[in-house]
Amino acid sequence: MTIDIVKCIVFAIAVSIPYGVIGHLNCKKIAISGKIQSDAQYIVTLPFALKYVYMAMFLLGIALFFIFLAFKVSGNESVTMGHLYFALVFATIGFLVMLWASRWSIVVTGASMEIYGLLHKKAKLSMQDVGKVEIGKKDAMILYDTAGRKLITVDGLAENYDCLAKSLEENGKM
Repeated sequence: MTIDIVKCIVFAIAVSIPYGVIGHLNCKKIAISGKIQSDAQYIVTLPFALKYVYMAMFLLGIALFFIFLAFKVSGNESVTMGHLYFALVFATIGFLVMLWASRWSIVVTGASMEIYGLLHKKAKLSMQDVGKVEIGKKDAMILYDTAGRKLITVDGLAENYDCLAKSLEENGKM
């Protein structure tokens, strides 16, 4: 039983450290992207609200873990290992979404763009490589390449969505 608790504590610490590092790097990235912002050069990112909601989810999961841990260690029999596992899974989901949200971006510099996804390597292409753009549900832009393959979907709430739409319109893609 105590070995399981120690494993849970180690996991909570192991998830918290990368979360803090990624959060710090995101703050630097936001500060740098704010300095280079213009009509020709900008970064399209997921909405900040999404990052903050999942940050709250992560912090709530860690807080629940330590509350459940305190009850478990004090001898409360109604708290089981399932409570600790639930709190860690809850925090891990928040961490993974925050990781995805911090990685996902489209960097536009003039007539070229770089698309960063979570599981895909960086795709560098020009505006002319975009074949067509469809507007989907809730104003989501779906970008396709010239061969008709889907490149990326940009939600209507994304930061700098309007700048991307303007750039694509200027290049005759919309």
